[in-house]
Amino acid sequence: MTANVHTRGWILPARLAYRELASHRLRTAVTASAVFFGVAALMVMGAMSRGMEDSNRKMYLQMGGAQVLQATAKTATSDADNAKFSMSPGLRLSDVDVLQRNLPGFDAWAPEVSVGRDEIQTESGPIRAMATASTWKRFAMLSQEFETTDGLTERAWESGRPIAVVGPRVASQVVKDGDALGKEIIVSGVKVRIVGIFKTSGNFDRRAREVALPISWYRSTKANGDPPLSSIRAQVAVFDSIPKAREALRRELIALHRGIEDVDLSTNDDLFADSRKTLLAMSLVTILISSVALLSGGVGILNIQLASLSARVNELGVCKALGATSGLIFRQMFLESLLVSGGGGILGCLAGLLPGLVMKGMLPWTPRLSMADFVMGVAISFGLGTFAGLLPAIRAAKLDPVEAMRA
Repeated sequence: MTANVHTRGWILPARLAYRELASHRLRTAVTASAVFFGVAALMVMGAMSRGMEDSNRKMYLQMGGAQVLQATAKTATSDADNAKFSMSPGLRLSDVDVLQRNLPGFDAWAPEVSVGRDEIQTESGPIRAMATASTWKRFAMLSQEFETTDGLTERAWESGRPIAVVGPRVASQVVKDGDALGKEIIVSGVKVRIVGIFKTSGNFDRRAREVALPISWYRSTKANGDPPLSSIRAQVAVFDSIPKAREALRRELIALHRGIEDVDLSTNDDLFADSRKTLLAMSLVTILISSVALLSGGVGILNIQLASLSARVNELGVCKALGATSGLIFRQMFLESLLVSGGGGILGCLAGLLPGLVMKGMLPWTPRLSMADFVMGVAISFGLGTFAGLLPAIRAAKLDPVEAMRA
């Protein structure tokens, strides 16, 4: 019996609240729109940020995780730097031989040379690609897998043959419709046969536009002797020894470069941390903008409810005179605010699904929302409704019926 009375005590005010909102559709829609846009912005940017973080984490693992260090030449920022760096031989292929002998804490080395984009073409003209010449170990270090191969082996790769592994986007530029394996591309005027296609997760995967070349071939055709390197990747043998191995590599490179520190050392952890800082900054800006929109929505609901109360004083006084209790009036006014804010918030949560549905395949990452995001969005919207609805509801419940009917 008590439960039934309690239920009826909320059903009637809910019906009255719905009827009041339905009779003023435009006002209700405008009031709810601020909450809708605030929650929608929060959901959409949350989905984008989470998708970007997933993509960064995947790229982090593809680059070898924390155990891969990368050495790259420092960029001179002044004439003094130019003068100092000119006294160093810079990163050279010969460095790798010395480092392998002197640093047993590393179990894999991958020297890299970036090949200019204008040097990659087909018989019909240039193609869009990023080319890197390196050793066979780079494939395992960066977890690169092949979708299809044709005579691709470590022995063939290290022998200096004119061969290449390309991404699917590059392959589609070589052969519009068909298999690119066995076909040729031209690198720096030399014909190179495609012997493998990288396995990628989609067109936005960085490997889709990559061309991998043997550094032994590059050395014999373009840079006889000791070619300069764009970078050296080194894989630490034991995870716990990364800081010690990094310092040992730094000291060894300084010694090789005549005491000049002209090389930057970074780990994938550094890159991952930088990207997370960027994402965090984006999230904070989004939260700030969404908070302003949501706060404006809450104040708007409060203002509309107070204005509605002023316009309905006489009506509410009559209701009280006819037997409506203060509790019923309170619940009706409170539910009006809650329905407006909650409705706008729920629609805003649903809008957060749109990026994942509409932009699927159009972005380098897949927007993703979790159940916690939806719970948070709904909780915020109903929390705003509670905040905005309490004061008008309390004032309505305290109305004196005689004074209200005279108003």
